[in-house]
Amino acid sequence: MSGRARARLVLLASTAVWGASFVLVQRGIERLEPFHFIALRFTLAALLLLPLLRRGWSRELGRDGVVIGAVLFAGFVLQTYGLLWTTPSRSAFLTGLSVIFVPIVGLAAGAYRPRFGPIAGTLCAAAGLWVLYRPEAGGAPFNRGDALTIGCAAVFAGYVVLVGRAVRRHPMAPLIVVALLVAAVLSAPSLLLDPPTRGDFGGFAIPAVLITGVFCTALAFLGQFYAQRHLDAIETGVILTLEPVFAAVISIALGVERWSVSLLLGGALVVAAMLLTELE
Repeated sequence: MSGRARARLVLLASTAVWGASFVLVQRGIERLEPFHFIALRFTLAALLLLPLLRRGWSRELGRDGVVIGAVLFAGFVLQTYGLLWTTPSRSAFLTGLSVIFVPIVGLAAGAYRPRFGPIAGTLCAAAGLWVLYRPEAGGAPFNRGDALTIGCAAVFAGYVVLVGRAVRRHPMAPLIVVALLVAAVLSAPSLLLDPPTRGDFGGFAIPAVLITGVFCTALAFLGQFYAQRHLDAIETGVILTLEPVFAAVISIALGVERWSVSLLLGGALVVAAMLLTELE
């Protein structure tokens, strides 16, 4: 298997894990305050990966890791708070809009040259997200949770471009540890200013923190950083648009939301977008 094929499979696995995380996070913040949830999730992930910080450290790596961690933190704050007012699948669909922003950010940053396949894939993925989210598909009207999640999509587009550039300049492992540590530190003041109580850890809070910290943060981000050493920003963004498809399937399987023709058609367009990225 070629390095690019392996990278696509690894990123696809990370995307599936992130798709599953939307329901977990929404269940986790039913009692636990969103900032507390983010702080615990990223602290756990950073501690698990801390031994990887030993090799490859440099001042430039630290600088890039701090920037990536700050952007990652901002995106997760917007996404997690958005889940207070929107559903898991809508949150995932709107997060997937980052596929539209990635080419814009990438071109502005001079991160890649335009190619027909990735651009066509981006447009196809955007069409798939429109089918999934258009008003005729039903559901609640646009709300503040949706607005926060669109902001999250724009931030994550910048994050994808930043990671794509940084992993080609620095060792992957220490870079991701620095980024996760920064996200944990930025969210930690919430634990000091408003300490959580025993009641905050009731319901599904503890399992949600453990699962998202280990699988959806430590392991999934390792997978993404590895994949972006072999894939450009646009192709990464298009593969990540499968996240809402995974999120919707899991949400439907758990009875949180119902199946629809829009989900089937929109998901098919997203898969077609992945194939289009292979064209030159």
